[in-house]
Amino acid sequence: MIYSKKPLPVIVIAIFLLSFSCTLSEAQQAIKNSSPNEETASVDYNSLDSKIQQWQKDLHIPDVGVVIIDKNKLVKARVYGNARNGQPAPQEMLFEVASVTKVVFTTLVLRLVQDGKWNLDEPLCHYYIDPEVASNAYSKKLTTRHVLSHQSGFDNWRWMNASGKLTYNFEPGTKFNYSGEGFEYLRLAIEHKFHTSLAKLSDSLLFKPLHMNNTSHEWDGKKDFALYSGMYDAEGKEIVKNDYSVQSSAAAGLTTAVNDMSKFAFEVLNGGHLSNKLYKEMISKQAYINPNINQGLGWRVINGLPDNEYALQHAGNDPGVASIMVLLPKSKRGVVVMTNADNGLIMCNNIVRAAFPEGAQIIYKAYKSAPISEQPKSVRLPNEVLSSRIGTFKRADGAMVTVTLKDSQLILRMSGIPDLYLVPESEDKFYLLDLDAKVFFTRDQNGKITSVSIQDGGNIIKCDKVVD
Repeated sequence: MIYSKKPLPVIVIAIFLLSFSCTLSEAQQAIKNSSPNEETASVDYNSLDSKIQQWQKDLHIPDVGVVIIDKNKLVKARVYGNARNGQPAPQEMLFEVASVTKVVFTTLVLRLVQDGKWNLDEPLCHYYIDPEVASNAYSKKLTTRHVLSHQSGFDNWRWMNASGKLTYNFEPGTKFNYSGEGFEYLRLAIEHKFHTSLAKLSDSLLFKPLHMNNTSHEWDGKKDFALYSGMYDAEGKEIVKNDYSVQSSAAAGLTTAVNDMSKFAFEVLNGGHLSNKLYKEMISKQAYINPNINQGLGWRVINGLPDNEYALQHAGNDPGVASIMVLLPKSKRGVVVMTNADNGLIMCNNIVRAAFPEGAQIIYKAYKSAPISEQPKSVRLPNEVLSSRIGTFKRADGAMVTVTLKDSQLILRMSGIPDLYLVPESEDKFYLLDLDAKVFFTRDQNGKITSVSIQDGGNIIKCDKVVD
């Protein structure tokens, strides 16, 4: 993400579709075929190359960086695609990784805790209080543990609140709600204590020791620009910007390369130089999300995999950026995928499914709270009802959202994510395949559509209808 004072949303749904061209019935069958009890075949990593290249064409994704680790050995660290000069993409190609930044930042924070320089449970008010919540008593309770476990009480971003200001929606530590604001709050507290920027702290304590020479929390948008992957929309059109610089952020915006991310993955798989006690804190249930997944410190933790394995997972997407990291610490396996297009999260999840025998289970558990057998029931709506819901809508931050109709299928498009295919539960309530997010249409007293809202957990993005 090109981080700004008014960040674009990282919808926690880390959106994906089962296949770029599949029909709804085919997708639903694919869900059934990913049963957690199903025996899976071993992975053929050599055949994965051709699959990735075909997905690139189908999904309009110019460049894909892939890291695969098996039995604590590097199987693959490759970039698929071309550089800006038309030559094959170099290993050093720079990708942004959106919210995967959060687990890198988490590792830095836990290093500080390990070294006795920071405390998970010390109130952050000792070092920083945001002026917008200075009068709220909860500011004296907010801790690092609350932030890293997404229990800060904040919205994902403050602009999502009706007031547009930072607000506590609940007491810190009492429940889960994904929040980039919380990570930024913690970053500011750390920077105030150490009188050093996040970028410099990470360079000295994490990136240089691990020889992650092409990784940074900030970038001037000019140095090594020839190595920058760029950003592309769902049709493969480049998203051109006047300013490509990235401001230091704990929540998003990290720039990195495949070799660097392989080093980071090995570091986490092998304990992260943390004590056994602190590592267990990282992977333990800090907050309950749903029966399929819990929140650790920074990482999502997926349990119930074959052979008593568990997975650490985090994904991210922003306009023209999508990435995912999945690590299986017990068997020392891992996958990292970085892409530079709006459809990238489809690619990310396709690769995870292909790279792990239990990949389909991991992807399902990562994004759905219900058992596979409990999919919502869909209804058939006449085309005149569907047609009345098409149009252009505007988010609170001014970004545009469109709803179109194709082959009796409503499709929602918003910058930074793949197309969302809406499955009707009723005339105004829709669900998404493999995703817990819901889409709601609101009508006025005359039955005319006035808004569409996307709800993902506690985060709701309301988009008002643009009057023609």
